[in-house]
Amino acid sequence: MAQQALAAFWHPIATVEDVTDQPKRFEVLDDYVVAFRDEFGVAAFRDLCIHRGAALSLGWVRNGNLVCPYHGWRYDRTGACVRIPSRPVDSSIPSSAKAQAYRVREKYGLVWVAMEEPRDEIPLFPNDIYGLPGWKSFISYRAVWNTSAARAVENFMDFSHFPYVHEGLLGTEDTAEIAPYTVENLDNGLHYWLEQEEPSDLYGAGGSQKVRYEYTLVVPFTIHLKKIEIGTGRETIITQFTLPRTETTTELFVFIVRNHSLDAPDSTFGDFTTTIMKQDRTIVESQRPEKLPDSLREELHIKVPDAASLLYRQRLSALAEVEAFGPYGA
Repeated sequence: MAQQALAAFWHPIATVEDVTDQPKRFEVLDDYVVAFRDEFGVAAFRDLCIHRGAALSLGWVRNGNLVCPYHGWRYDRTGACVRIPSRPVDSSIPSSAKAQAYRVREKYGLVWVAMEEPRDEIPLFPNDIYGLPGWKSFISYRAVWNTSAARAVENFMDFSHFPYVHEGLLGTEDTAEIAPYTVENLDNGLHYWLEQEEPSDLYGAGGSQKVRYEYTLVVPFTIHLKKIEIGTGRETIITQFTLPRTETTTELFVFIVRNHSLDAPDSTFGDFTTTIMKQDRTIVESQRPEKLPDSLREELHIKVPDAASLLYRQRLSALAEVEAFGPYGA
């Protein structure tokens, strides 16, 4: 998917703790963003001085203005240049002397940036449960993978690899067959579900009870998995917010939100998810090409197991306004 088509979406660039009162560089869509915090919140610009192209992230904040480290040009939080030190104080400043300011918001403990007018809101958690009484949430995993954001999301939304990549934890080889399931097209993504016996002790009681998996995908790069333990009512939502740093470098922010075991240490659940993500990473970083192929003919697809992935690829094609992916494979 072309990077330009992604500029009109919100992307999580950092945690709120990462952004301080001094400028810092973040990589998004094969470019750099500089962000800093002042009394009004977070400000974010393209990390480029309009004068001679120096990185503004090498500068500093003075009296609420971002100072370029090269010639001292000062930019207010809207991006407007308010001082050029090499000219008299009362000199006019060209109207084109601006840093490219981006829209920025804080939500879920993350800092989100949209490089163009956003076409949608920041993706919500299912039923907007984040922060509600009776639910506990934390970031359980954060890492940069050498793959595309779409590959990372497609891996998260796929469950037919469980018996092999996560054998004994999420699946077993003797239950590898995938029954037909329905994928619902939403305005902003996809929804589908299945039930299975999970062999882990943490969620599936060692395989003695079934777990309902409900997936909600928000295009382009947010995926939620709600695990509902049938018979207990315990719900756990595992969410991956996915930042496309470059076309082949991706940062993952994985959350766990649960309505049970509220007094248990987060590590009980975080360690399990980290194990799963590390197993996934080895496989995903081995995939070639790192980006999703433009044509289905480059990879072989199976109608039932790959149903959700194929629809996801079609949605990405539509966003990029390129030729749609073709019909199912075998």
